[in-house]
Amino acid sequence: MPRNRSDNLSPLLALVAVGLFAACGGPSAEEDARVCADVECSAGRCVAENSAPVCRCSAWEQAAGLTCAIVGYRQSDDHGDTPETATALAPSVEFQEGIINPPFRAKADRDVFAMPTAAGHGYRIVVRAGTLAPVDVRLVEASGREVRTRAVTTSEGTRVEFVSTEEAPRFITVAAAEGSGASGTYAYRLEDLGRDAHGDTLATATPLALTNTPFPLAIEFQDDADVFTFRTEPNQGFRFSCERENVSVHLMDGEGAAVNGGVTRNSSRVSAGQLSPVASTWFVRVYSSFDATLATQCQLDDLGRDDHANAIQGATPLAAGIPVAVRLHGPNDVDVFSFFATAGHIYDIRFHPAVYERRFRLTDADGKTLAETQWNRIVHEAASTGTYYVHLLPNSSWGSDIEVRVDDLGTDDHGATPQTATLAAVGETVTGLIHKETDLDAISVPLDPDVFYRLSCTRECTLTTRTSGARLYMLKIEEGMWHVHTSASGLVTFIVSSSFNPPYDFTFKLDQASTDDHGDDAEHATPQAVPVNAAGVFELGSDVDVLSFELEASRTYVASGDRTTIRILDPLGAQVALAYEWETGDHTFTAPSSGTYVAELESQRPYLQREVAWSFSLREQ
Repeated sequence: MPRNRSDNLSPLLALVAVGLFAACGGPSAEEDARVCADVECSAGRCVAENSAPVCRCSAWEQAAGLTCAIVGYRQSDDHGDTPETATALAPSVEFQEGIINPPFRAKADRDVFAMPTAAGHGYRIVVRAGTLAPVDVRLVEASGREVRTRAVTTSEGTRVEFVSTEEAPRFITVAAAEGSGASGTYAYRLEDLGRDAHGDTLATATPLALTNTPFPLAIEFQDDADVFTFRTEPNQGFRFSCERENVSVHLMDGEGAAVNGGVTRNSSRVSAGQLSPVASTWFVRVYSSFDATLATQCQLDDLGRDDHANAIQGATPLAAGIPVAVRLHGPNDVDVFSFFATAGHIYDIRFHPAVYERRFRLTDADGKTLAETQWNRIVHEAASTGTYYVHLLPNSSWGSDIEVRVDDLGTDDHGATPQTATLAAVGETVTGLIHKETDLDAISVPLDPDVFYRLSCTRECTLTTRTSGARLYMLKIEEGMWHVHTSASGLVTFIVSSSFNPPYDFTFKLDQASTDDHGDDAEHATPQAVPVNAAGVFELGSDVDVLSFELEASRTYVASGDRTTIRILDPLGAQVALAYEWETGDHTFTAPSSGTYVAELESQRPYLQREVAWSFSLREQ
């Protein structure tokens, strides 16, 4: 069906009407935005009518039955919300009040403050809660990126310390806790912490002389750093150090590049240093390890010129028994020494005083590593006659004065077998050196069967024994101490071997502890008269005490003992059966014949670490 021309009339008339209305001075979009900028509608859209805001519903909002009305006006904001609109802040003595307004159009309010940018000054801002609690305080850059810092809560409020410069301006943002939608008042105060005593950059670094004299240094505020610069001559070492654990030191070369491995730390001091073959400029940056203020003492030491070669060419000769002074002039310094060795001789190389992790290496003339340690000492048996080299490697004790010494110990001090063992007497002290893992030191001592011995061998000796066939009893009672007892006279060989990484020295001594109070067999039994009441001591778990007595045939006897086992043997050496009485603990038996009987007494505990007293009685029933 053809369309009627009147179908398009209404939209056309409406368009013409809007155009005429605008031409006659009706409200524009710009005026709507201006008039409605601080207005919030429950629904619909805010428009300007006669320069006043009005909330109007659209057709679908009307159909939904919504009410379009003004529900709120944005309060006047006291501070800008961005770094571009931030309030410039100046130091003050008194607190000033700020307000965080309620969220407007679902957007929370925040106040942004621009910090002063006085070069070399530190600042502290303190923000305390009023009706707004808690208060969220942050330090940001001009881009809005948050700056790492540490907020400290004090009785005054939240405290933040920082540096703000022209090159790196800082801003403080204050807001309600994220997501809370809270509003209320707070107070703030900015403090000028004063100008830093030393520059923070290479360009403003404080020049230093190598005076070996301590000077005070203060990190006045968080984010503070003090930079120093100085020069060294060719082959001159230096050490810049500061007291306290929470100080950090950063070493840089003349171009400002970090020097790897230039910093060492112990329990109370941090040090930075280097040995340079050429004249050089250096920078040191000092700062707090925990973003906290601190006061310390620092000093720059001249370690002098390097006094020993860093390679085998030009190595400093060592004469046996004569110490030579040495100092590592930086954590990168190496000092090399040489000595002449005879094949088969053992050489003891030591650094004194001994410290933990002092690394050095022994090489032959071809540079082959023969031994390396971090324990201040190497003992080496020369495989061939010639020149050997000692390399003191970089370690944490650099900068200190020490000595190096080599001693010629000759050939091995003790043989390794019973045939080549060192013969020692009871009570004689024998010293030795386990110079390598395969080294064995044998010591032979003549022992008697009726004697109990105490053996000491330190430090932490590992012992094995060799005898001529007699039974040897040996019990470790504590570290480095043993009880020793043999059943027959003879030479006993004790062999000391490596119990941990050699080299290590040891001291060996075998002392008589006591003499057996009773014989160990029927031939050496102690005679007793019936009734028997005897006492004695078990010196070791291996001790057997034997008593003898005359008994008559067919008579019954009662035997009892304390802390001992009992065995009765008849005149022919046969064991007599004993009847045990549980009520009394006595043993009874009837003598099968008349004659000499023996009682063999042994400890109830085979492993005794101290002497145990016993008693024994025998009577006719």
